[in-house]
Amino acid sequence: MAKFKVFVTEPIPEIEFGLRILEGAEVRTRGEFVSPLPAEDLKDVDGVVAGDAKITRSAIEGAGRLKVIGRFGVGVDSVDLEACTERGVVVFNVPGLNAQSVAEHAIGMIVAVAKKFVAVDKLVRSGRWREKAGYMGFELQGKTLGIVGLGNIGSKVAEIAKAFGMKVLAYDPYAPAERAEKLGVAMVDLRSLLKDSDVVSLHAPLTEETKGLIGEGELKLMKPTAILVNTARGGMVDEKALYKALKEGWIAGAGVDVLEGEPVESHPLFELENALLTPHMASWTVEAFRRMALKACEGILKVMRGEVPDNVVNPGALAKKRF
Repeated sequence: MAKFKVFVTEPIPEIEFGLRILEGAEVRTRGEFVSPLPAEDLKDVDGVVAGDAKITRSAIEGAGRLKVIGRFGVGVDSVDLEACTERGVVVFNVPGLNAQSVAEHAIGMIVAVAKKFVAVDKLVRSGRWREKAGYMGFELQGKTLGIVGLGNIGSKVAEIAKAFGMKVLAYDPYAPAERAEKLGVAMVDLRSLLKDSDVVSLHAPLTEETKGLIGEGELKLMKPTAILVNTARGGMVDEKALYKALKEGWIAGAGVDVLEGEPVESHPLFELENALLTPHMASWTVEAFRRMALKACEGILKVMRGEVPDNVVNPGALAKKRF
């Protein structure tokens, strides 16, 4: 019987913590990040541990043995789910395991932008210490945080924000009322959230419904003193409109961990002191990566044993599954 072949799409920190459980499998890792993933990488592969590289229809259609793709993370917008479903390739993700890390990152961005850390760091380094009077920040206590997407991550953000003494609003058409009630969060419509919040933090998945959710009209609804934080997906925000909003003072600042078309080497936001940028690494902690590595590889192991993995995101593929 041929060995079960597993391909890791790119170097992923802590992935060895999970791969060690795949006894009997032949594991190969691409040595560098390439996106979209070349189709030849998936030939004769049974299972894939997928990082951020895009896996296209052509790559999937050329993978005659492919049975399963385990997404290292939550978002599956990098995988052509329609092509996978058509060919019986089961795709699963590992939700909830990075929630604490992403929530802490979002809160860290909120604090850093509220206190103008980017600008005042440059102030000190350029020998302009005494000019600090022009860089007053604001306290979080007593302010209103608006959360878009009250899932695992959004809920964690709400809990931490409450500890800061913030009032929390949320917009999520799919969140159960009892979750909001338990968290002490008021559910509102998006327009009200944008108008009433001092900080808006995005934690929804990227879907056709959420793509471009925050555009020029939405940014103009926000307070001129408000902050926007995005640790979700770049496609949720119109980046040209965000640049304009920050440049012209429609809003006070932004924390951005994700950009459309990433990775990017240049971007208009790079020039702005009121924009804090990180390279899509809100989940990048040792603890989160070890949890995700183990869970992703447990899903691959289940398929090796002929079992269905947890958290399948394209259940339509199960009727045609190849294991």
